[in-house]
Amino acid sequence: MKSKTSLSGYGKRIVIKPARSSVLHAVIFSVHLTALILLFFSDLDPRLLFVPAGFIVLNYRQYITSEKLNLNSLSLQQGGPLLVQKNSKSSWQGIIITESFVTSWIIVLTMKSLIDSKRYRLVYAADAMSKYSYRQLVIYLNQLH
Repeated sequence: MKSKTSLSGYGKRIVIKPARSSVLHAVIFSVHLTALILLFFSDLDPRLLFVPAGFIVLNYRQYITSEKLNLNSLSLQQGGPLLVQKNSKSSWQGIIITESFVTSWIIVLTMKSLIDSKRYRLVYAADAMSKYSYRQLVIYLNQLH
């Protein structure tokens, strides 16, 4: 999807709005399930098992609720600034990518906001966006570093 705005002297601005990733969700679910299974093989008092099991379940529940609220969109332009929008009602913010991790199925971006210098991390799976958007983001990150 291309936006209407672009800076003069640069390429077209690309807006990436990823969907929810079924692969990433399956990986996180299996990690939580494995932790629960391994917990019950530990040599703890059965009454004490409920505390860490509760933390694992609450952590997974918190992931599910935060994933529903996590609707970050990226706007990139070849040679131009990278912008992020936290949800559809917020405005676009300029960001600087401090670190990036790119594989064939996942992209992890560590960023710093230009407005308030807050650091945060975004995780995008390849199945959450179109092949064209994924490729454009990888190209942008490769040229950035």
